[in-house]
Amino acid sequence: MKEILEQIGLSNGETEIYMILLKIGESPASEISKHTKIARPNVYDYLNKLKEKGLVGFVNKKNKVYFIPSSPEKLLEHLEEKMDLLKEEIPALLKIYNPGKESSKVEVYEGSEGFKTMINDIIKVKKDFVGWGGSDKVKKYVPGYIVKRYLNSRKKYNIKGKMLFVEKESVLETPLTEFKSIPKQYSSPSTTIVYDNKVAIMIYTLIPLVIIITNRELADSYKKHFDLLWKVSKR
Repeated sequence: MKEILEQIGLSNGETEIYMILLKIGESPASEISKHTKIARPNVYDYLNKLKEKGLVGFVNKKNKVYFIPSSPEKLLEHLEEKMDLLKEEIPALLKIYNPGKESSKVEVYEGSEGFKTMINDIIKVKKDFVGWGGSDKVKKYVPGYIVKRYLNSRKKYNIKGKMLFVEKESVLETPLTEFKSIPKQYSSPSTTIVYDNKVAIMIYTLIPLVIIITNRELADSYKKHFDLLWKVSKR
């Protein structure tokens, strides 16, 4: 929980004090200091910052200030305000943005994280893909609910695929993917998928590897190679 609050812009001290206030309710700074072990002068500094963010209010009782936590729903308002400010600045940032020449990048993942990264990326770019070595082996490394979400997302965005697979091997079937078979002697312990400007290679070793290469020229070359294989393969 603390990590999430810090990720949306609260400092460690602000987070600690806000969570303590949620727990103990309306309290003076002296009481807050006892629960947090933060020196009272610093407690006041953090409380003032929380007040600026609208996360803490206060009331005077008998010449003593008591601090009151705002509802956690206020965190959403705080985040939305920051998003609105960012949206206002995006047009100006785009004017000075210079992407330059498309750069190449190679990412290597071990284990299931690579599979999740790749399928999430396919959904993110929302473009059709091609590949060979089609297989349902991915289900051994990725939880079923993630595979289901991937297939549902493909359906939602109408992301189509063409895959070559080794005859008699099982594949991850979906109406959105068209399959053609290749002879068994061309079997390989890997699957290659080409989408947008990326080539993803899944290697089904004891500890599986997923290599994602971002390079437009390479991706276009792989697509041409695939087109040739697709023409000579059988359904």
